[in-house]
Amino acid sequence: MREAPDRQDSPERSRAEAERQLVATIERHREIVASMQELGRPEAGQHVAVKSVGRAVQLVSFALKRAAAVGLPFERLVELTGWAPDLVREGLERAVPEPWFVAQLVPARADARAVAQAAARFEVTTRLQGLTQRVLADVDDEAWSPAPAALDDLYDRLESAWRSWRQGLGRQEAQTER
Repeated sequence: MREAPDRQDSPERSRAEAERQLVATIERHREIVASMQELGRPEAGQHVAVKSVGRAVQLVSFALKRAAAVGLPFERLVELTGWAPDLVREGLERAVPEPWFVAQLVPARADARAVAQAAARFEVTTRLQGLTQRVLADVDDEAWSPAPAALDDLYDRLESAWRSWRQGLGRQEAQTER
């Protein structure tokens, strides 16, 4: 009987997948930028376009960092993105894209600061979702069963921290269910 081949990803396979993902995100970014350049977009549509470009910039930044992390050479990253080396270097060095960096990736008449804020908001929202998923996975772990009172305490602490955070930003009180 033959053993199944090792299903572990080889470094070459990981690099090829990271390269494919980077190319796909660059193409998607270009599509979003092209659609943003359409004239006559209403104010609400412009807001959505800014958020979309911000997400695309953050996604490209993530894919670029992932490609570098699995060993794609810097020169290949420059080639795949079509960017100047300084722009690729900046994309690799910053967790959240700076407005001047974003300005290089959006149409000339777009508000680079708004797109940078949208990209930063998307990155932080993704981190918050990850934290929430980790909390829920931990609470739901069958190997560890906290008492209902402990879960109530966790709920109260999270709700209190969230309400305090909202109030600090001047946000109106939101209704929560218990």
